[in-house]
Amino acid sequence: MRLADKVAIITGAGQTAPDGMGNGRATALTFARQGARLMLANRSAPSLEETARQVRAEGFTVETMLADITDEDDCRKLMAAAIDAFGRVDILHNNVGAGIVDKDTVEINLADWQYSLNLNLTGAMLLSKHVLPIMREQGGGCITHTSSVASVVMYPLIAYKIAKAALNEFCRWLAFENGPHGIRCNVLMLGLMDTPTAMELYHRTSGDPKEQIRQQRNELPRLGRMGSPWDAANAALFLASDEGSYITGATLPVDGGLVTKIGL
Repeated sequence: MRLADKVAIITGAGQTAPDGMGNGRATALTFARQGARLMLANRSAPSLEETARQVRAEGFTVETMLADITDEDDCRKLMAAAIDAFGRVDILHNNVGAGIVDKDTVEINLADWQYSLNLNLTGAMLLSKHVLPIMREQGGGCITHTSSVASVVMYPLIAYKIAKAALNEFCRWLAFENGPHGIRCNVLMLGLMDTPTAMELYHRTSGDPKEQIRQQRNELPRLGRMGSPWDAANAALFLASDEGSYITGATLPVDGGLVTKIGL
């Protein structure tokens, strides 16, 4: 098993829709199947508990905690809960992210702007701030934050785009700062993913049927399809495992070749 005896915290382990398969749920199942003991966190209970139920149904160890990563006290309590339950933290996988469609800069709502930066950037900083002392004392660990190709392409989610672009650079800093402590820090830069949250966002914004949205999105990546939650989970597994032990400071596109269109 690639994560045998590792303890992993996964934030955003639920999803907007309790049913279906999102990136966080797929990552939780993938990590558990590879031997990790899990501390799962999410803001809402129903989908978090459904993820935990699916993990436990396969006979794996999992603890859960309701947490808002934009709340520093919640981040602190999450790390303490993991230590209380398992005695260590080897992996922090932060899957939290959400965007609000901003049609034009002059129409940006300040509250929406601040919410997006808090959720997509400040939360990642707070989680990192409170897991780093644990990992430094242990002499190692792996931090992965989830970003988006929206950080490098033109996309009508302005605040989300800016927050994720900053997150990419924050993770490069984390890698530089914490390499001497044996801590690796990387970013998954996800492309168009076929998840309940993504489909609901674009359905709600456009009013178009979800199957029409799915067909349109499938045509954009060079591989001719959207990514599945398992594509995101398998990339996270690689970075968290010993197979990724010499990778830090990387921004890894998981996008079916979408960013090749802009020459990256």
